[in-house]
Amino acid sequence: MSVTRNLPAQAYEGIVSETYDGVEMRNYQDRPDNLVAMLKGTVERFGDREAVVDGPIRLTYREFDRLCNNLAASLKECGVKKGDRVAILMPNSWEYAVSFFGIVRLGGIAVLLNWRCAGPELEYMLNDSGATCLLMHDSFWATIDGVRQKLDSVKGIYVHGDEIPDGTLPYADLIERDAPTETVSDPPVTQEDPAAILYTSGTTGLPKGALVLHRNCISNAVNAKNIAEGDENDRTLIIAPMFHATGIHSQLTSFLNIGGCSVIHQTFDPIDTLRTIQDEKISFGAGVAAMFWVILNMAPWKDYDLSSLRHFVFGGSPVPVELFNQMIESFPQVQFGNVFGLTEATSIVTFNTHENVVRVPSSVGPAVPIVDVKIVDPTTNEDVPAGRVGEILVKGPTVVKGYWNKSEANAQTFVDGWLHTGDLGHMDEDKYVYVVDRIKDMIVSGGENIYCIEVENAIMQHPAVMEVGVVGVPDPVMQEAVKAVVFLKPGATATEEEIIDHCKQLIASYKKPKHVVITEGMLPKNPGGKILKKALKEM
Repeated sequence: MSVTRNLPAQAYEGIVSETYDGVEMRNYQDRPDNLVAMLKGTVERFGDREAVVDGPIRLTYREFDRLCNNLAASLKECGVKKGDRVAILMPNSWEYAVSFFGIVRLGGIAVLLNWRCAGPELEYMLNDSGATCLLMHDSFWATIDGVRQKLDSVKGIYVHGDEIPDGTLPYADLIERDAPTETVSDPPVTQEDPAAILYTSGTTGLPKGALVLHRNCISNAVNAKNIAEGDENDRTLIIAPMFHATGIHSQLTSFLNIGGCSVIHQTFDPIDTLRTIQDEKISFGAGVAAMFWVILNMAPWKDYDLSSLRHFVFGGSPVPVELFNQMIESFPQVQFGNVFGLTEATSIVTFNTHENVVRVPSSVGPAVPIVDVKIVDPTTNEDVPAGRVGEILVKGPTVVKGYWNKSEANAQTFVDGWLHTGDLGHMDEDKYVYVVDRIKDMIVSGGENIYCIEVENAIMQHPAVMEVGVVGVPDPVMQEAVKAVVFLKPGATATEEEIIDHCKQLIASYKKPKHVVITEGMLPKNPGGKILKKALKEM
């Protein structure tokens, strides 16, 4: 397939054809073979540079590598071998980064657990993955303790924190004793070996564990480098959860690949974020639209020196056009971009550059150079012409191996090398992608298809609106009706009738919301920053 070029020329150089599982794809020829080789090469080049910063902890690449090796050696002594699953249940931290790269050094598979999950959910993921060890923070002990007796495969629990519960071992024991030699996997790790299992949110049933290969991680890291045009002088602020593809793949791994520095925050706080950008000279940021709405409308951002910030990429949810306009006006030195990605593609699928955000702000851009995207009819699976809405399909070296232990879901989702994303969208003649909805979220009202993002973009143009989510709710006459849940800017006022009348001026009458709920707090979101549509239906 032809590639639309919207990145610097070097992003399209050195690409070769390779075959994976019988499917021909493109990939960068000059790349590390796996995560172990990647980190080793970076340590050799930039050993004394800062790799990870977490509060007062500042680790150089050499120090970071030593801790990863210590953890790998300790796990090996505990009987962990290549292919074994080791779960991580920790907040964003330097320990999380060490745990991930220590596990993969040994050839293990890191199971990244969402720490916001309830006990039964964590029980399911631990048993489903067959994790033999659990590395965790003591703040989550009450949750794990409640299901501890139901964990079938977990043989050892290592706890980081002030209180080490009975029957567990200190996490510090894994990293504080220096390993006498370099720990290696037996047999050695290859690009086709699994590196991690990331569980999807499970909005349509039990969570599914996306099995991410070393090749997927490396290919995505090179994509991220090309998007940000980054090098060893760049510093990123990781706020996205590190159990999420953005935090672990597109930030931590990609910055360790280029020799940059990752500054880690546990959660998003607007003042801490502003202070850290200023004090740590952050040059690259990534997050969801809601973060910048908060900073621009609820934080004293003009009091901080943000001149170091040169690139900020949005993803995880659609970005309202009004927000882009406000950001560009407020931060003229920053190059903004918009990414469309998903866990099953390791992270990045398409990218819209700053210049094209201004030109076509409603697009998420064309596919990145080594990824193919096409739009098909969800019923017939046939390609649709430019401009017509269909399901977005993705092919490339970043598409994961499949779901762990889910043969039926794999047969439906991964077909002939193409990932069926479940997202609806269309492409223009220049192959720029426009995401309009999830298939399951599309509203059918009176026989008409209504895409939530179109209604959301219209409502976001109201000057009083800070955040909005649109869903379909049952309607006795129209089958479904449009419902909008709106959070207003501080001090602003608007009524339900005003929001509906505003929409009448911008979109077809049948698309306007029938119900408007004005809420006193920001909209509910999952840890990845996506609005929880199911929760909106109940508000």
